[in-house]
Parts: sequence; structure tokens; C-alpha cells
Amino acid sequence: GVHRVNVYDGLNKLKDRGLVSESTDKSKKIYTAAPPQSLKNLLHEKEIKLNKIIPQLELSGTLHKGKHDVQVFEGYDYIRNMFLNFLELNEDILDLRVPKFVLESMGSYFQSEIHKRRIAQKQNMYHIYNKDALERINFLNTLPFTHAGYLDESENHNVTTTICGNQVAIQVYYEDPKHKPMTILIKNKEIADAYKNNFFILWEKTIKP
Repeated sequence: GVHRVNVYDGLNKLKDRGLVSESTDKSKKIYTAAPPQSLKNLLHEKEIKLNKIIPQLELSGTLHKGKHDVQVFEGYDYIRNMFLNFLELNEDILDLRVPKFVLESMGSYFQSEIHKRRIAQKQNMYHIYNKDALERINFLNTLPFTHAGYLDESENHNVTTTICGNQVAIQVYYEDPKHKPMTILIKNKEIADAYKNNFFILWEKTIKP
């Protein structure tokens, strides 16, 4: 037979759910089943809760179906390698708000080499700077397959976004050379496409000297 303790455990769980009521008669506990409507109400309540989380479950399933990868790196060496990898992709490179001090840290020779290889394979690169980088903007616009402009009303900050192919690289830079820059690399087509759309919305607002 069923163990007595298990029976009471089961009855108590049903009582907690409102499916059984408990009364006492001459020191005896009497359990009475609730009306069938109570069971129907319980199922309806669970249905409501399930309907609330279904959209979240569907979103989670959609994200897992798409191939995506997120990694975090440190240092300028990784950023240099990242640009070399972008050359391999041979797709447009979109660069949003590079701080002026980063150009020196990356090294002029490396930058020249990247542009040389990129131009040789007719790979476009778009740059959006702040107004204080006018000299750099004017220089870039003399190069083939290179487009640069600035946003007149934008705050200076040390976060840069670079997009190429299905990759989005968010770089956090520090003026103090003791602190290495951090790069968050996201590989996902849907995310990259969204960033590209946002970039070109800003691009339409840029001033091209």
C-alpha cells in the first residue's frame, strides 16, 4: 500500500493548491475535495502564466537558432590582429568615433599598412569622427575607397564601434597607457546588420569637409 507519510504529503500539497479542504472532527482530520471548478481555475491560472512567458521562450529559441559568439579581449595587439582579420573578410569596414589618442597608440606604420592593403583590394572603409579630428578626416578623404566625416554635435568619449561582415567590435580605450583597451567582439549577422543600419543613419548626418 501507499505509505501514510506520503499520503499526508500529497494531501497537504493539494490543500496548498486549493484543491482539498481540511477540517477537524473529534480530533480527526477530514479532507474534502474541492469542487471540480477549482481544478479548472487552477489550470486557467497556469495557462495565463504560460502565455506570459511564451514570448520570452520564443525569443530565446530564435537567438539560439542563429549562430552567435561573444568574446572579450585586451590590448592593442588584439585590435591590430582584428583589423588584419577584417582585411580577410574583404567587406566594408565601418568605424565609429575613434578617440584621437588611439591613433598614436596604434602606430602610424600599422595604419598605413592597413589602408594600403585595403585599398589594393578595393575594400571600402567609412569613418565617423568628432569635429576635433578634422585634420585626420581631410587626410582620409584623399585616399581611394575611404570615406570620412564628423558629427557636429557629439560628445567625446572613449568607446569605439567597428563593424565588418557579421562582426561588431566594441572597443573601450583608456588615455592612461597603464590600462589596456578592452574589446568586446560579437559575431552575429542580425546584430551586425542592426549596427550597420544605425551607422548609416548617423552617416547621413555627418559633415564631409
